Amino acid sequence: MQRQISDLISHIRAVAQQANIRFPCWLTGSAEWSEAIAREVLKTQGQAPSYAIISSRQWSGLQTCPVHQAHRLLGQEVELLIYDGFSGINPDTLGQISGLLKGGGLLLFLTPAPLSADFFDDPEKQRLLVEPYTCADVGNHFLEHLRQCFTAEPSVLRFDQKSAFKSELFTQFSTRFSSPPLPASISSALQDQQKVINDIHFHLQASGQQCCVLTAARGRGKSSALGILARDFMKAGKNVVVTAPRSDAVESLFQHAADEADFERTRYQVRNKNTCLIYRLPVDVCNEASDADILLVDEAAGIPVHLLARYLDKFSKIIFATTTQGYEGTGQGFALRFLSILRNRVNSLACYTLAKPVRWSEHDPLEPFFNRLLILDAVAAPIKNKGTDGSQAVSVHRVDYRVVDPGWLVSHPQRLRDLFGLMVDAHYRTTPGDLRIMLDSPNLNIWIAESAGQIIGACLVAGEGGLDDELVQRIWEGRRRPRGHLIPQLLIAQEGYLEAAGFKALRIVRIAVQDQYRRHKIASGLLEAIQHHKNQPCDLIGASFAVTPSLLDFWQQQGFQVIRIGTQLDPVSGAYAALVLKGVSVSAKQILPLWQSEFQRRLDYLQGEWLKSLPVDILQRIQCSGLHEQRAEQDDWRDLSGFAFHFRSYESTAFVFAGLAKRYRYLWDQDVADERIRYVIEIRVIQQRSESEVMQHCRVAQRKMLLTLLRSAAAYLYQQGQVTGAIG
Repeated sequence: MQRQISDLISHIRAVAQQANIRFPCWLTGSAEWSEAIAREVLKTQGQAPSYAIISSRQWSGLQTCPVHQAHRLLGQEVELLIYDGFSGINPDTLGQISGLLKGGGLLLFLTPAPLSADFFDDPEKQRLLVEPYTCADVGNHFLEHLRQCFTAEPSVLRFDQKSAFKSELFTQFSTRFSSPPLPASISSALQDQQKVINDIHFHLQASGQQCCVLTAARGRGKSSALGILARDFMKAGKNVVVTAPRSDAVESLFQHAADEADFERTRYQVRNKNTCLIYRLPVDVCNEASDADILLVDEAAGIPVHLLARYLDKFSKIIFATTTQGYEGTGQGFALRFLSILRNRVNSLACYTLAKPVRWSEHDPLEPFFNRLLILDAVAAPIKNKGTDGSQAVSVHRVDYRVVDPGWLVSHPQRLRDLFGLMVDAHYRTTPGDLRIMLDSPNLNIWIAESAGQIIGACLVAGEGGLDDELVQRIWEGRRRPRGHLIPQLLIAQEGYLEAAGFKALRIVRIAVQDQYRRHKIASGLLEAIQHHKNQPCDLIGASFAVTPSLLDFWQQQGFQVIRIGTQLDPVSGAYAALVLKGVSVSAKQILPLWQSEFQRRLDYLQGEWLKSLPVDILQRIQCSGLHEQRAEQDDWRDLSGFAFHFRSYESTAFVFAGLAKRYRYLWDQDVADERIRYVIEIRVIQQRSESEVMQHCRVAQRKMLLTLLRSAAAYLYQQGQVTGAIG
């Protein structure tokens, strides 16, 4: 039977090659049986095909790529792609590999039989676990969605270990897809690509600021077009900078840019004589000096709009490119928001679209399968109740706010598409993995705002907190970071607020409203409904987000207070993360003014180093006077001991360390056996001099050694406090 199936699959491959299309084949049975079929297929392909096996298991004699390292394959092309579902169903990995398969190739997708209990025994569930839940609490909704997609897509050919393959299905399949590809259509796609390349060249040659926007679905030759453009620019004596949310997103671009003998490539740099192409992180494009003549922004939809707008101030020749579907970013959100800014700021703007696939023929069966499975082509539902004159103005009559069950969404695929499309449009970092998190996470609730039968707003809410005392202590010590409890973790591990341990919190993970319904108080209504929901009582409601003036204004208008600003700039968004909270229970409302006051006390010190790049318009919004509550000094000593004797971070402790060092200078400023302890307290902790300067002064060669010295200094101060009775 194995040989019969492998022969059938070989025939399918021949049809796929003839039509230059790709097919999904679904092998259902035991792991051993499925692997044996896949091996037989590899053997019967004649000349050894290029292949990739995505599996976290060992396949004797064959090279495999672990599920969570599939990003390493980006930029490659294979003829046979094997995905081992027994290693776990990871949507982000599926999104990454969906473009690896070239025209004429086959996808072999290996899973247990869909009606067996094993089908839902997925190793990937471990990654969705949240304290105190177990794998039994993780949902099966995404796997049910996967099963539905396999059975609903007519081009998927299933081979089951216990069922005979119906030969008439293969006959129908062969008849349907046996027509050869139209060479003219492939040639036409390449001609369209070359025309776009020529048009962009012509547009950018004009004087003054010139911008181009290039959009395309996957497989349409966007990356190769950008690589060819970059190569041509370098030949013309131009230096080029390229940026994208992730460096691996530009692998194909670099391959095409270096595809000539006199071009020399290192990992993220291509040189040709006196010109070069170089990759930079999105935030570094703004912050670093550059002599580049042209900026290429690939996957622009995955970069925050405020950073894209700043590029306009720095470069006069820019190409903004993005994929309009898929894990790379949110093409529709890019179109809705950033294009309007471009049109207002740039006099000469040209927009281009690559519509025809260049790597496979049109009507390729694999593309709609992945689109359906990962909702790669999701967009928010169109407006139904427009203004009476047919305009885009909307009227909102009755809005219902409710929690929806993930199982209901899976059984109503169009509603699932509408909801996920709304999330994709609203958030530039939505990925296929978020789809499974939304459907299966045990601590997540899905709220929707509905009007006239249409989803116009949505909110994902995570239940956090309620952790046991032992885990709380280890979080405070810096030894544990439990998944899915961001608010208690930030309050306890970073701010040292052990009193937060008993609180239950609701974290707003995502909130989105259709563009046309914004400023109709839909988001406010969602937050109000969540706060008063009787089935999920809480002490706190909060959110953590990349802070911008408009977002900060929104949350503060809803009665939320800033309790923390993170100390690290996000390399993609170029923004700091803010934590905002609102008290619900009496005890939480009583403690919040103290946390607000503590944040204000720390703010000046943090600005001396970690928050020195905090924009003025953000600072003005978070500064507040009239807060006089202060933690007991005993709490500061406790936090210092956590840094000295455990693994609390220096950033989380530096403020209290500096305060105690200044208040009790006599404990460390004289008669210290190790002079470096006195130096490091004075110049690093109190004066906040740079790490490099302090390392040189204290004669330490590595940052790790400096951290050890700082912990020793904290331990010395704490022990002296104990000896002298300064610690009550």
